[in-house]
Parts: sequence; C-alpha cells; structure tokens
Amino acid sequence: MRIFFDGSGWNGRTSGFAVVFADSKKAPIIVRLSEKRTNNEMEYAGLLEALTHAQSGDELFTDSQLLVGQVLGGWKVNAVHLRPLVEKAKALVPAKQVTLVWVPREQNLAGKIFE
Repeated sequence: MRIFFDGSGWNGRTSGFAVVFADSKKAPIIVRLSEKRTNNEMEYAGLLEALTHAQSGDELFTDSQLLVGQVLGGWKVNAVHLRPLVEKAKALVPAKQVTLVWVPREQNLAGKIFE
C-alpha cells in the first residue's frame, strides 16, 4: 500500500497531521490539535501514525527532506524535542519493513488536506 503523510505546524489556531491511504478504501486520518507544535513535530506525528497502520512492504511518502534525512540518512538532530520521535521512527521503519520515500510537495496526497 502507498501511504502519504504530512504535518502542519501551529497556524494560530491548530497544529495537525494527515495520513492518506492511496491504495485502500480506508478513510484518511486527520488530527488537529489546539496546542502549539512545530511543523517537524507534526511531520513525525504523521509518520508515527502511518507506521501504526503500515504493513510489511508498504511505502510511506513524505515531502519532508529533513524527516527522511534524519530517519534514513544519518542527518543530525539538533532539535532536542525531536530526538525521541526520530529514535522511535528509526526503530519502527525497519521493524515494520516499510520504505520511506521523499516526494515533492505537490505529489504528497496528504498535504492537499492542509491547503
């Protein structure tokens, strides 16, 4: 299955993330919080939610180069508040046997929810 996810940081009203299941009849998951969260926190929240639904062989798509670089590419994690999220994702991606793929923003189906 192809699973797309995206996060949206605080816009003055909400923060949130979305997960879209492209090859499934499963409804998209949209979560909005009334708490201030960064865009990167919400990207990781979207990834972790997608991982709870993912099965071996699934492809997870994001438009966050930072997230892919930190989880797969060995990029440094300077933001202390992201470190636990990065470590959890680094453990779950191989454990779930899924592929994490970067796509341009306009190809991220989950990103359309926040437009």
